[in-house]
Amino acid sequence: MEQNAKKLLNKYLAGNCTPEENAAVEDWYHQLPFEKDSPDHPAIENSKEEVWRRLSKGAKSVKLITFKRIAIAASIILCFGLGFYLIAGRNTQPLTAKTELKDILPGGHKATLTLADGTIVNLDDAKNGQVASQNGILIRKAKNGQLEYVVKEIPNAPVTGSNSISTPRGGQYQVSLPDGTKVWLNAATTLKYPYAFAKNERVVELNGEAYFEVAKDHTRPFRVKTDAQTVEVLGTHFNINAYHDEAAEKTTLLEGAVKVSNASGSVKLQPGEQSRLNNGTAKLIVDQQVDIDKEMAWKNNIFSFDNDDLQTIMRQISRWYDVDVVYEGKIPSEKYVGEIPRNSNLAEVFKILELNHVHIDVKGKVLTVSGN
Repeated sequence: MEQNAKKLLNKYLAGNCTPEENAAVEDWYHQLPFEKDSPDHPAIENSKEEVWRRLSKGAKSVKLITFKRIAIAASIILCFGLGFYLIAGRNTQPLTAKTELKDILPGGHKATLTLADGTIVNLDDAKNGQVASQNGILIRKAKNGQLEYVVKEIPNAPVTGSNSISTPRGGQYQVSLPDGTKVWLNAATTLKYPYAFAKNERVVELNGEAYFEVAKDHTRPFRVKTDAQTVEVLGTHFNINAYHDEAAEKTTLLEGAVKVSNASGSVKLQPGEQSRLNNGTAKLIVDQQVDIDKEMAWKNNIFSFDNDDLQTIMRQISRWYDVDVVYEGKIPSEKYVGEIPRNSNLAEVFKILELNHVHIDVKGKVLTVSGN
């Protein structure tokens, strides 16, 4: 698909397109996510070298190119650089982004904290500073929005009881646990943990997706339990995706070493590897060539798609934009590639994705997806 688009752009630059091909290229241009009719002059000038390198290299002849043509080609090649794939042909029907989609905004820092005694603290509304205190452990909301646990004094007697922090759909949050471990929570995620860890171990429970930077403590292993597995570490950086609506639980290791276990056995991961536990099976599979950037895109405030189907994309959209998704009729089987900022409103996301053969109808916060 990308090669066909490049060939057509090459012909367009050389002035060899048929009227139908010219119309197709210029139709692409008018569908691009630029607010202005064309990029400004500095952007075009800076793009010329890249346009020529990628589209005109090896051409048998060079013809005079008008400013308009180089502007349009530069715009399209800039979108290739952002990770979009444009689909050749005028018979495809691009998604119609209804006005209502513009009103559906991306998620932000939202979470609730549930204390051991049942007290619920809405962290969205809480002011910066102390929000609670438990047996010598101070809980406070920092200026950057994250939740921090600060041990003021060590309790004389063993402390029991757990706290939990939960993000809604359309929310994310960061928490620094009593041992110094930092955790980033994606949307629709719950992390349960003791507000004072035991002397011989550190155990937390996860439902959803979170990235961990575990504080090193060789005397107290750190374990993350999900419904289907346990991940054990001493000090390392890793991501766990354990959403119930995904096809598999995935543990991705960035630094250090972890052991992933379930009822059927265990595997050890090295940096850059990922374990997968597919729903309906008990066998852990290790992928040694995982795309770390894609797995960590959510933490870097990006949607990253690499040959993903529509349902996979819509699950992420549902969680981040707090919308329900229903399907009608036959859904296209095309795969999508690209990166989109997670701070975009929903209309911008669909405009960038260019979901061909797909129609979206929105009523309130229910998106109905159907094939054109």
